[in-house]
Amino acid sequence: MSAQGTVKASPRVRLLDTATELFTSHGIRAVGIDRILKDSKVAKASLYNAFGSKDALVVAYLEQMHDSDVAAWETRTAPMQRPRDRILAFFDLVTTLPGAIPTGSPYIAAALEFPEPATPGEHAIRAAVDAHREWVLDTITSELRAMGLQDPDNIEEMAMRLVVLHDGAVTAARMHDHTTSVRTARNMAEMILRLVD
Repeated sequence: MSAQGTVKASPRVRLLDTATELFTSHGIRAVGIDRILKDSKVAKASLYNAFGSKDALVVAYLEQMHDSDVAAWETRTAPMQRPRDRILAFFDLVTTLPGAIPTGSPYIAAALEFPEPATPGEHAIRAAVDAHREWVLDTITSELRAMGLQDPDNIEEMAMRLVVLHDGAVTAARMHDHTTSVRTARNMAEMILRLVD
């Protein structure tokens, strides 16, 4: 314990917290191991003991971001009865998730930095990105079914349109006035959803 009576975070937690801050601020490839070690005040051996490699640390960072996003969506939608509102919550969260603006989506950023994975570590990074995107798509698809949509092809097409709109909202929010960008995307999503209910 420190003089203040607090327990110092473990090397794994400090590494992950530091990596999250640096990756979201500067990008993944731009941040080297030495910078992460210096800022987290952790020895190199601890990084390899906790994660094994920088790529594995990136995967852990993306998985932690995913868990945070899932928890935020579940908390926001818990009191909501209408599936339509639960879908629109994805757009509302763009401006309310911690760090969502101005850093944008960590998943889109990672996908852009690793467009053609060449190593097992890079494939694992893309798999973490894909897992998040599949969760968004599967969740929206499930909510569309709950709205009464029956035709599988129609559900798939509508869900993908909503996911693309969501991607656009996150990306545009970084480049422009985030309130206007997200409101525009949300309004377009509402127009799509009116075709169902």
